[in-house]
Amino acid sequence: MIPVIRSLAALLLLVPALALGAPPRPEIVPPPEIAGPIVGPVSTSHAGEFGGRKLRYTATFQERALTDTSGRAIATLSATSYVLDGASKDSRPVLVAFNGGPGASSSPLHFGAFGPVRQERRPDGTRAMVPNPASLLPLVDLVFVDPVGTGFSRILPGGSGKPFWTADGDARAVLDFIRDWLKANGRTRSPLYIAGESYGGYRLATMAKFAQDLPIAGLVLISPGFALTSLGDYSTDLPYVFDLPTMALAARFHGKGVKDDRSAAQYFDDVAAFAQGEYVVALMQGSALPTVERDRLAAKIAPLLGLPVETIANAGLRVESETFLTTLLKGEGRLVGRLDTRITGPIPTDVPKGRSGAMNDPALGLGRTNVITSAAITKYLREDLKVPVDRDYVSLTLDVNFSWDWRADSSGPAGAPNPVPNLATLMKAQPQAKLLVIGGLYDLTCTLLGVRYAITHSDVPLDRVTWARLEAGHSPFEGEAGLARMNEIFGAFVVTPKADASKAPVTREKRH
Repeated sequence: MIPVIRSLAALLLLVPALALGAPPRPEIVPPPEIAGPIVGPVSTSHAGEFGGRKLRYTATFQERALTDTSGRAIATLSATSYVLDGASKDSRPVLVAFNGGPGASSSPLHFGAFGPVRQERRPDGTRAMVPNPASLLPLVDLVFVDPVGTGFSRILPGGSGKPFWTADGDARAVLDFIRDWLKANGRTRSPLYIAGESYGGYRLATMAKFAQDLPIAGLVLISPGFALTSLGDYSTDLPYVFDLPTMALAARFHGKGVKDDRSAAQYFDDVAAFAQGEYVVALMQGSALPTVERDRLAAKIAPLLGLPVETIANAGLRVESETFLTTLLKGEGRLVGRLDTRITGPIPTDVPKGRSGAMNDPALGLGRTNVITSAAITKYLREDLKVPVDRDYVSLTLDVNFSWDWRADSSGPAGAPNPVPNLATLMKAQPQAKLLVIGGLYDLTCTLLGVRYAITHSDVPLDRVTWARLEAGHSPFEGEAGLARMNEIFGAFVVTPKADASKAPVTREKRH
């Protein structure tokens, strides 16, 4: 069994496919308004053992009021920070981290990977908070941000989250919080790293448009959601190219594809070479591709995807990812996961109206609910960190996701701009800034090939980019092995100068 914490995997879904694709929009139910005083900052002292070292640190929770154009408070953004006691404020790095959705809290990175405690699933299905000796706290001080409508962040009575449920509005709100936190904590000279996972990567690239005033040491993209065309818009040939290596690897994993002793990474690379060569050349010919050539390639692709030759040929060599996920194990009554193609679940028969296939992902585990809360996280924040709130911690809310206005700030296709060039602009203006890109071989939500394409086609200075890929799904740091790998990667990126990064134990992909 793949060691997946389902409640955490559930928070990592990038869902612009709902905005871009054909499925009808679900009924939009905005999150409720929540009264009460603005909390904050509330600090508590703690100790823990991390990497064999006993460290003392201070945890602080705070809420930040967000205002409309008239200055009236209409919503809040909240964050939890962990600062090592006694360390130099000037030299100790700060890592700000968030997840995506939109509508996801920071809990997957906060309580699944980076933080000093993590959420663990017990054999009886309940969850508890346990120490996380693999936390990044020995390397960096940590700040986890929960955007409006997630975590303990909320809409105030008579207020609205709409100004912050757009790409730019969301990015500006988070960036303003970071500026205020650095200033309030005397950390304006600290090396600053910012990490975003899934849509959090999209947020981070959008923030780069407004972050020229911040001296950023490094940016971290974890399974970033850039290649939006691979999440439902199949009007071009690119998504088929991006998806093919990941789908072929999934088919092999489930015993339906090619069987050999190549490693997962090598097999991925070999299929990627085919996808970016012979395959894409054929796709670019469109209907002008001779039938004999189509049939030849269909016979070559079929064993890669574990599907009949006729299915490949009749699709014009273009098998959409949703078709693959629903048909690969259909004979066994199983659906293959998109977030992690190693995970399967029963094919759903009772799907709420308006839900796309992405919402039925067995790794997501949403069922019919639009909001997931966490009793374990709520208890930890209230009792251990003394946060004076009586509401539940919202791990994921699709109500925010469905309310997201993709067209408010965009000029791109279907209301989805490409924010990656902002990273290039920022990195060129700040030569000290470097970029770390992390992804999973089994992630069909934000495919490795799609992410690489987005970055290599946006003029990002590639000599300052470190690529790391793991034998994982959308959440790359699951399990003890994933956490150990996380420490290797971040240890090299944060501590080692970029000139020496090639000597560090970080997996580097071949460039295609």
